[in-house]
Amino acid sequence: MSNRPFRMFDHERDIKAVQRIWIECGWIDDEDEEKEIVSDFFRHGETEVGTIDGEAECSVHWTDGRIRYQDEVLDLGAVTAVTTSHVARKLGYAKVLTARSLARQFEAGKAISALGMFDQGFYDKVGYGSGPYENLVQFDPASLKVSYPFRPPKRITADDYKQVHKALCNRRKFHGAVDLHPAESVSFELRWTDKPFGLGYFDGPGGSLSHFIWGERKDEHGPYEISIRAYQTTEQLMELLALIKSLGDQISSFSTVEFGEFQLQDLISQPFRTRRGTSGGKHAQLLEACAFWQVRILDLQACLARTHLPGPGIRFNLELTDPVSGVLGGDMPWQGVAGDYVIDFGEESSAKPGREKGLPTLKASVNAFSRLWFGVRPASGLAITDDLHADGNLLKQLDVAVRLPKPHLGWDF
Repeated sequence: MSNRPFRMFDHERDIKAVQRIWIECGWIDDEDEEKEIVSDFFRHGETEVGTIDGEAECSVHWTDGRIRYQDEVLDLGAVTAVTTSHVARKLGYAKVLTARSLARQFEAGKAISALGMFDQGFYDKVGYGSGPYENLVQFDPASLKVSYPFRPPKRITADDYKQVHKALCNRRKFHGAVDLHPAESVSFELRWTDKPFGLGYFDGPGGSLSHFIWGERKDEHGPYEISIRAYQTTEQLMELLALIKSLGDQISSFSTVEFGEFQLQDLISQPFRTRRGTSGGKHAQLLEACAFWQVRILDLQACLARTHLPGPGIRFNLELTDPVSGVLGGDMPWQGVAGDYVIDFGEESSAKPGREKGLPTLKASVNAFSRLWFGVRPASGLAITDDLHADGNLLKQLDVAVRLPKPHLGWDF
């Protein structure tokens, strides 16, 4: 791979080529406003491009972030855009550039990496493992069983991106929650929204934005899609739900990724009757599930040092494989996390290079081990569908030791 022409993105030289790639991929139309948004997006974060005849034909962009692991916070590299032109397909550029971005994320001190996938399988080749199912819901706002008092909201526009970013970073967080930096990462998402609507409340210190919803309007009666939201307290959550309900006299349906810490069905009146009555229609009440984001460990020792598990401790040998080394081909100092380790899971966890005689052994890819460590699926389940292998007793011990809440990013990228 070392003879392939990869180089760091230069905005002045490469932005027109990258805009052309996005047009060919169908991500944007050939319109000045959309090309300007892409141009601004690539002024932040880090990008490497693959070239043919000196012209950028593939790009991989990543952004600085943080991710919550229980009560700890780890540095995150968020891969936010992978695009390949029509003339560079099937050359392996996207895979190699993604692997190279992982090496640079590690060098920048990131312990874990995450991305949204276009389909399952491609990013597995560089060590990513799929997150859990996220619930996608569509519901009639008038059916919400919310009695919280309604208060008129304030409008939010793309010009409020700094306030939106601050509110997202200050939102109530649970296991898996992500923050991205800088604030301009939010500006791109707001400006990119077609037919946007934004409503919220400025109850924070100094009149700052405290809780809000943002999304896309579709037709007079919807569906309206909520793509971004934030709140800090249960009272603020209930106020947002009351706000959504207040729009039910005109809007027939809202769609959103479920909020994470509660089941929306608990707050919907007669959910099964409504589902039967709306089945097949534009405003059908729906509940679908899919896994659309992936994670992988970049620094095993850093991740384990921040791992505090309340259950019984467990100690074992880990034989870890990592496909990224075969993709990097020795081009970068970091070659993944493959190797033999002694793992301690417990109140104080650790990963130490080597082996210890007499301990049970877990054999796993970094893909599968990342899913286990992050709480996506228990070890016994991963042993069925993923590259994770151990005797039955060790699998049972891992199932007991690693019991985590379902991770939820709460920030789409």
